[in-house]
Amino acid sequence: MTLEVKGGTTMGPAFLLVFPLLLVLSTPCDACECKIQHPQTFYCISDVVIVGNILERGNDTALKRSYRINVTQILKFPKKTPPITSIYTPKDWDRCGYEVRTSQQSQLLIAGYLRKGALYFTRCHLVYFWYRLTNEQRLGFQALYKRGCRCQIQPCLLCWRHCPQPDNQQCVWEQKGCDYKIWEGDQSLYSMCAPRHDGHCGWTRIDTVNYHPETTPPPETTPEMIHII
Repeated sequence: MTLEVKGGTTMGPAFLLVFPLLLVLSTPCDACECKIQHPQTFYCISDVVIVGNILERGNDTALKRSYRINVTQILKFPKKTPPITSIYTPKDWDRCGYEVRTSQQSQLLIAGYLRKGALYFTRCHLVYFWYRLTNEQRLGFQALYKRGCRCQIQPCLLCWRHCPQPDNQQCVWEQKGCDYKIWEGDQSLYSMCAPRHDGHCGWTRIDTVNYHPETTPPPETTPEMIHII
């Protein structure tokens, strides 16, 4: 998983694209500071979530960088949003700009935000290899995480004492040793936070055996090439 950093040092994007962690996460890097999120949180806070193949660089501007991408799955896409033909990232590294230094990347999960109908993303957003997700995480992005978007997932950062009790609309996210540099453990890899019968939010294991979601194909009007900047 990754656009992340370990131990406070920032790894280069080229390395991140092949590193088996989150292509996105934590790390103070000058003016840009990102924090790892639970995969459900990435889904819920993003305007658009897609899976696609980056084909080549697009036409950059003074402030933005662009990549051409073939979208293979649309996992979250607001209604009445114009067809996406480009996706953009700041060109400045200090503004959390993302850069792919290899010519092609296949089956990337990309989550970003909309600005005037265009899709943008930064190093603080999710960019991760689809095939590296667990079956439960893939099902979450395809169909289940959206059911828990009214719940909040809060990381437990007090490892030297007991984690605080969540309120009714929260789940406390715990990882071994309060290490949130990568996704690991049951809550990150196999579970989601969702409302229960009593209305309270709680962790539940994602059932990949008894649920078979249908993946929404890209709209017919959406061009095969999606532009990234």
